[in-house]
Amino acid sequence: MTGIPLADTPGPLAVAPVIVVLPGPRADTVRWGERHTGARLAGGSRRWPVAEPEKPLNLHDSWWTLAAAGMLAAAALAAAVWVSVHVVVHPVLHTAGLFVHLAALVVGFGGVLMADYLVLRWLVGRSTFAAALHGTSQMHAPIWAGLVGLIVSGCVLEPNIASVLTRTKLVLILVLTLNGLQALMLSKHLERHRWAQLSPRVLVWAAATGVISQICWWGAVFIGFWNAEH
Repeated sequence: MTGIPLADTPGPLAVAPVIVVLPGPRADTVRWGERHTGARLAGGSRRWPVAEPEKPLNLHDSWWTLAAAGMLAAAALAAAVWVSVHVVVHPVLHTAGLFVHLAALVVGFGGVLMADYLVLRWLVGRSTFAAALHGTSQMHAPIWAGLVGLIVSGCVLEPNIASVLTRTKLVLILVLTLNGLQALMLSKHLERHRWAQLSPRVLVWAAATGVISQICWWGAVFIGFWNAEH
């Protein structure tokens, strides 16, 4: 180490030593409370900690997830049919299943009618689109609960699978389930454009969803009533 002592420096003034700090490696900066956007720091590490966790995968995120859910729903319906054919039902269990079946019909079909009523109020100018959309979104839970209750309780009602009407009812239930799954994507699209003018394509999409739902529900109710009477 070399330096010049102040006492040995010639001249009237003493010169203070100059300390030069050379640049060195810097520690990575931690950024606190930043919203998660998938961005990364230099070197490939994620910003940490993030303000929000990773978003879970929802059914309405893509058509691929909806297709996978549709295949699972079809498999579940096929399993319910297999159980209904092979299970031996006690009369008490049959009576309980019939009660649950009727209660699920009231809950599910009632939710569908209420959702369609809210849409009709918007169409005739008695409600805003935002209010109708919020109301129909609240009906998803009772509709799905009713549909699941109908399928589960139907396993102990000893349906006649050889009947053409019963097979038609099963097809209607499958179409109803698939229509309900794609309605989740429709709801997401409407929520994103709730303040924008709806395009004709979206209006046709929504109308077709409602018509298919009504046809399937009324058809299943009529076939169930006919089978019970005959």
